[in-house]
Amino acid sequence: MRRAVDRRSLRTWIDLDRTALASNVLAFRCLLPPDCRLMAVCKSNAYGHGLYDLVPALQETGVDWFGVDSIVEAAALRERGIRNPILVLGYTLPSRFAEAAAHRISLTVSNLENLRALAATQSLRRLKIHLKFDTGMHRQGFLPSQWEAALRLVRKCGRRVKVEGIYTHFAAAKDPGCREYTELQIKEFERAVARFREAGLSAIRHANATAGVLNYPQAAYDLARVGVGLMGYWPSYETKRAWEQRIFLKPALVWRTIISEIKALGKGMGIGYDLTEILKR
Repeated sequence: MRRAVDRRSLRTWIDLDRTALASNVLAFRCLLPPDCRLMAVCKSNAYGHGLYDLVPALQETGVDWFGVDSIVEAAALRERGIRNPILVLGYTLPSRFAEAAAHRISLTVSNLENLRALAATQSLRRLKIHLKFDTGMHRQGFLPSQWEAALRLVRKCGRRVKVEGIYTHFAAAKDPGCREYTELQIKEFERAVARFREAGLSAIRHANATAGVLNYPQAAYDLARVGVGLMGYWPSYETKRAWEQRIFLKPALVWRTIISEIKALGKGMGIGYDLTEILKR
């Protein structure tokens, strides 16, 4: 249970800078095509920023979607009144499918085992899923050799399942030395999209995360998944160097403290355990 704490009793604490957050959201909005929606990725307690504090603050900025790691995080947001579309980016146990459908939570499905479980769940209310394709990250996702089997299983699910989205994730979009590899991933993803559209599945397409939005505008598609960028952090030094003169990102997490003591000491005096620092002046 979360309890309110009177900050007057604290010596150090963290705050969320909502002005910085709104500025970061606007910076990324300006980089996206008008018809591309923005997903705020808040995985794993919003990267340490506090899920239940950050999401309402981001909601005020007008983001379209939220992306979280697990059904646990997604369900907790629904309980707190968040009505935006939510996508679970991580693996979801089949035992939680019905809960996701009941709370209008979209799930990532990235392997044939989960599709088989969906097809076997006869009592399932209409569940929205996003199919994830492995175009070179080699973690989650359907390999090209699995596309046809995935299509057959989707058809077997019938109207109980709606394919809402189709997506991939780039392995090295933040690394300028891997540009050719990322462009190959884009081509592979577009090949997957074409095959599934040919089969009658037209869905939201998304591929870019923070670095992709900055470095690969050709992969904007219908939705962009931005996480650390909205919180004011660059995905890599190389990306920062290339972009910091064009957009300004400000960290939304502010660490505050009080000054507890000031002491005047002379040159040559040692400070702390084991005299960690010797004053030079």
